[in-house]
Amino acid sequence: MKLHQFIAFSALLCYFAGCTVERAEEQILARHANGVKKTSIWVYPDGTVLKRNEWYNDGIKELEIPYKDGLPHGEFKRWTGFGDVAMIGNYNKGLKDGKWTIYYQNKKVEAVQYYKDDHPVGDWEGWHHNQKKAFEEHYNEDGIATGVWKKWHDNGVLAEENNCHQEYMDDPTPGYIKRYGRDCRILEYYECEGEQKSGVYKRYYESYGEPDSTGESCNKAQIKEEGFAESDILFYPHTTYRADGTFIKKIKSNYFKGREKIQWFDENNNVVRESNFITEETDGPVESTGITYGTCANSSTLFCAETSFVRSGLPSGTLDSCTLSFKDAYKKNIGKYPATLRYIKAGHVLLYEEFWAYDDPPSSYGDPAIRVSRSFYPDSMGGKMASEGFWQRDRDGAKRHGIWRNWYPSGILRDSLTYVNGERVGEQFSYDSTGKLTIHKTEHGKNRPVIMHLLTKP
Repeated sequence: MKLHQFIAFSALLCYFAGCTVERAEEQILARHANGVKKTSIWVYPDGTVLKRNEWYNDGIKELEIPYKDGLPHGEFKRWTGFGDVAMIGNYNKGLKDGKWTIYYQNKKVEAVQYYKDDHPVGDWEGWHHNQKKAFEEHYNEDGIATGVWKKWHDNGVLAEENNCHQEYMDDPTPGYIKRYGRDCRILEYYECEGEQKSGVYKRYYESYGEPDSTGESCNKAQIKEEGFAESDILFYPHTTYRADGTFIKKIKSNYFKGREKIQWFDENNNVVRESNFITEETDGPVESTGITYGTCANSSTLFCAETSFVRSGLPSGTLDSCTLSFKDAYKKNIGKYPATLRYIKAGHVLLYEEFWAYDDPPSSYGDPAIRVSRSFYPDSMGGKMASEGFWQRDRDGAKRHGIWRNWYPSGILRDSLTYVNGERVGEQFSYDSTGKLTIHKTEHGKNRPVIMHLLTKP
């Protein structure tokens, strides 16, 4: 008997027998802003859910999940906005189970994943758009990551090796991450515990040559930095190098003895700056005393910043003298005010200073905070103060609070602004280079009325 004849016969038999056929009906649960349905379920008259669908705002189906006994069960499908299959998988009583496949819009496979009882198992793989291998991951039957995971560039060159999940295995050797450039040359090497860097690390200068098809030179590159890390923090002993192999900086740390030395070198490996820190454990915060320097942009011998540390890893204290490479340009103002941090911004001529201090009396915040910031013109421009402003700390951090002023190189006041808790409040004045008042207004905070005062003509 043909299929359509059988269906007709069955329907006729059901009619004479007085039976009824229950059909699931669609119920729309949510709509997009344009009125098109977004979420719907198909439900039998007794309330049993057959499936759930999601839709894009143009009416194209986004996904379909079959249900059994109130749980996702059966083949799951997701489509792109163009109607192409994007993902196919399977649920078993509400849990991901078996093979899940992800597709690109060109219908080629992007990734294959495997699940058991909703956790990953087996070997996962992925591919780039050009179908070059993109990654591989490995899991045991309990969903725990195992083995060496790998990633590849889209040109087929290995991009990463990673087995930092070793802490979950009975293996005493540390895990590691190796990352490579598109020419196969190594870029980074880290020892790790779990997802955190811990142990030896190395960074290398990137090269842009042709990949080595033999792979013999892939782990050979000019080193840029090497040292030790602890819980993702890289402040333990390390050395940085120039591209020609000469030193830039060395940090020699003996943390448990409370000593740390930082040295900077010129192109001939001669020491040009040195910082020596003394660290002692106390009943309160860790006490660290010393001055550290920061090099200028595009230079490893010119120093554009220095910071004083007292009782904290954050700036706090007073600098009595400045050893910036450009100090001769600022002879008129160096040492005039308590300063914790001095720096010259790349592309700027001003010298900036900040003063940080602890709360007095001590507060629950613990660390010091910025109190005053100033800037100065170099001696070639008169050597006078360029700006001065005051800060106040609250639970959200430091905010401008008090008078903020800026001056022309001649020393004539450019403007005088008043801040309260980070907002401009009160009388605000601006002047031209001759000292003539050009703007006078009264402000009452952000998004509040501003009163402009008319200035009388001379």
